[in-house]
Amino acid sequence: MKQFLFALILILLCITSNVLTAQNYLYRDVTNSNLPLSSVSGSGMDVESADIDNDGDKDIIIAREFAPNKILINNGNGIFTDESFRIPQFSYDSEDICVADFDRDGDLDIIFASEDNAVHEFYLNRGNGYFDNANNRLPHFTSNALFVMDLNNDGYPDLIFGSNGAANPAPPGYPQVFINNGNATFTFDSTRVPFVDIVPQDIKAGDMDGDGDLDLVFGCEDFNKIFINDGAGHFTDMTYVKFPGNMNDETRKVALGDVDNDGDLDIFFSNVNFRGDRNLQDRLYINDGSGYFYDSTASRLPVDGEHTLDGVFYDLDNDGDLDIITSNAFVNRPVKAFKNNGKGVFTEFTEEVFPPTAVAEGLGIKIDNFNNDTLPDIYIVHRRTTASGGNDKLLFRINPSIGINTIFNSIPEKFSLLQNYPNPFNPSTTIQYDLKNSGLVTLKILNASGSEVAELINEFQNRGSYSINFDAGKFGLASGVYFYRLISGVESITKSMLLIK
Repeated sequence: MKQFLFALILILLCITSNVLTAQNYLYRDVTNSNLPLSSVSGSGMDVESADIDNDGDKDIIIAREFAPNKILINNGNGIFTDESFRIPQFSYDSEDICVADFDRDGDLDIIFASEDNAVHEFYLNRGNGYFDNANNRLPHFTSNALFVMDLNNDGYPDLIFGSNGAANPAPPGYPQVFINNGNATFTFDSTRVPFVDIVPQDIKAGDMDGDGDLDLVFGCEDFNKIFINDGAGHFTDMTYVKFPGNMNDETRKVALGDVDNDGDLDIFFSNVNFRGDRNLQDRLYINDGSGYFYDSTASRLPVDGEHTLDGVFYDLDNDGDLDIITSNAFVNRPVKAFKNNGKGVFTEFTEEVFPPTAVAEGLGIKIDNFNNDTLPDIYIVHRRTTASGGNDKLLFRINPSIGINTIFNSIPEKFSLLQNYPNPFNPSTTIQYDLKNSGLVTLKILNASGSEVAELINEFQNRGSYSINFDAGKFGLASGVYFYRLISGVESITKSMLLIK
């Protein structure tokens, strides 16, 4: 009997231990239960989330390499079905995705940028989440990167392609800029962005010099670039003035965020060494406040021996600063998490955040609320085929109010405002905040000049954690940098966000 009781105790201890271990993660892997596995088995190059069928939840759009692109429709609870038949099915070499209302008819359209096939796929939404082919509206040329912003301030989204060598319509190396004519047709404009003599892999926009307009940062295979906006949508190459010297980097993705909480945007470059003569080390550039950057990698980032395919900023531990999530090559490399100490110095804490199954050669990471619980979930698009081992990954955030992880408490210990997600956003984003004390709370949206454009909250609120959705479309806001300011009593926090239409 004693032996039986002893064995039973051991079994219970093992079960308890396993349960506790599983509960230590901030995210749980729901790939097998929530994704159509046969449809997400590889070839993925980029991922975006958007409500393409106007039903109030976020769907998934996947760009695939030499395979038909994918549309995954959300049932509202974060369970997805493959409905790729909503778009024409080609097998081009899709590398990047942009989603925007190009024809301003109230629904979201899709463009896939193509590399080797040089055929950019352009699909116009009929209004019900089904799409018509508009490929003939864009010329054929090769590109790995695509970014959408309103360059001429007319309210219509324009296109910036990072050309990697084709000469149509611009000479090789020039970014391909197309101005929206107001009806989702485009006119080439060679005057906007200067010559880039390298291969751009990613393009991001942010107010890098604090003057209220959007500047451009190019992540490139040879030499990363920064282009400063003159305020009218024309850009000057200021790389050799604003950036440190050539770091011999081969960059795949760029992330912008204020990692040291000083009110300006810093830059994280996700680096690989596929060419054999480059630095593997990811790079962190710190903004001095006036748009000049210094390389602070050695003092702020861990030594990196991975080929980092993507890196994004997000406040994973709800402590008010931006942490880093990375995905890495090759097969069976984990998705990693790096904790910010509040001053922009990072240490790895992957084992506290992700379960061991969070493994993917992820060429794209997307953070969004997929199951409508107000918490940030993560989708990682996987490049390799099933035969090579792997699927896309879907990770759901575990509700911190349950007390699963010790770094969270049901009652906040401090007044904090989290970074909105997604960011950049179009047209809606989620804002979360913590109140240490009860009292009158206001949450306002300000434009780049500091003028109020929206008031989201003005009421008494009890101590606790809150989440609110901000839909810029309801306020008729144009693309650009905005600020959201939380005030409670004598305390105030302001953060920036980027609206791209």
